[in-house]
Amino acid sequence: MTPRSAPGAPRKLRIACWNIWGFSWEWPRRRPLVAAELADLKPDAVFLHETRSASRPWENGESTPAQVAADSGLVVVDWIDAPTTHATARMGPALLAAEPRVETSRHQLADRKSVTNLGFHEPWLLTARWDLNGTHLVVASTHLPMQGLQNAQQAAVDRLAEVLPPLSDDAGLLVLLGDLNLAPLSTRLYALMQAVGLESVPPLRDAPPTWPTCITMYNRQVLDYGRSGLLHPEAPPIRIDHLLVRAGAHSPLKIVAEGRFGTTHRDGDLYASDHWGLWFDVAVA
Repeated sequence: MTPRSAPGAPRKLRIACWNIWGFSWEWPRRRPLVAAELADLKPDAVFLHETRSASRPWENGESTPAQVAADSGLVVVDWIDAPTTHATARMGPALLAAEPRVETSRHQLADRKSVTNLGFHEPWLLTARWDLNGTHLVVASTHLPMQGLQNAQQAAVDRLAEVLPPLSDDAGLLVLLGDLNLAPLSTRLYALMQAVGLESVPPLRDAPPTWPTCITMYNRQVLDYGRSGLLHPEAPPIRIDHLLVRAGAHSPLKIVAEGRFGTTHRDGDLYASDHWGLWFDVAVA
C-alpha cells in the first residue's frame, strides 16, 4: 500500500480505528461529522466498528462502510457483515483504505452456540497485513463484548490470546487496536497483554480516556430509546479503546506518533460518535 503523501514503496503509514456508534441514532447529523474527522486525520487505513447493513430509508440501501467510504474517498477493503440479536440488523468491523490491495483475514472470537449471552453483536477479529519495505506490519482490530457480559468477554479474550501469536509469526510489528471494552485495571486486559507480549502505547498510566466523548449526548440517546443505563453527568470518561503492540526482535518498524481523534467537529450537542478514535503512524526506522 502506498501512502498518499509519498510515491514509491511505503515507508510510513497512518492507521486508525474508530467505533463510530453505527446504530441509527442521529446518523444523518453524525455522518458528516465522521467525514470531517477523517478528512482532518487523512489515514491510509481505518478500522471501523459498529458498522452495519442498511435498514433505514435515508440510507438508500448503503451500508455504513459504503457511506463512510463515499464520504472519505477511501475504499471498503473488507467488512464482516455479521448477524446480531435483532432479526433485521447486521453489524461488524470494516476496513477502509486508500489502496484496496491489502491482505486481510477474519476470526470469530466467540459464538452464540458456546456462549449463552454473547450480547447484541458477535465479536470478530479483522486483521490486515502490509509490507513496508520488506517488513510485515500486522494490525488486528476487534470490538469485544460489553464489560457486564463476563462469560462472553472472557471467551473472546481467551480466543484472542490463541489467534494473535500465529498471525504475527513473521511480523516485524503486531498491533491490536480497537474497542476492547476493557478498562486499564482489568485483569482480562492484563492477562491478554501478558499472554501475547503486548505493551500499551502510550503506557496505560498515561493513556487518555476514549469513552464517552460527551455524557449529555450519550444520555440523550439512552432516553430517546427508552433504555436504562444513564451515566452520572459528572462521571469522568474512561479508557476502553486500546493501542497494544508487540515488536519483533530487531524490527525496523517503529510507531513514531499516536493519538486520539473524534471531537474536533460537532453539530450542536452532537459529536461524530460516543467514542474517540485512535490513530498511529508506523515508519521504517
